[in-house]
Amino acid sequence: MNKITRRIISGLLVFGCVATGLTALRYINGKSGDNSMPVSMMSYEDEKPIIILDAGHDE
Repeated sequence: MNKITRRIISGLLVFGCVATGLTALRYINGKSGDNSMPVSMMSYEDEKPIIILDAGHDE
């Protein structure tokens, strides 16, 4: 196989892998909610507190 053919095939292979990866990321992003945010981007100051109400009836 000559050098030009090898470069074309390897370029197409890399392009296919990148296109598949971007399609997968788009699919995963579409499944998440509109107001979702990665946890790594949040700080403790921005996190909403969780309040648990317990009636205390030992159930």
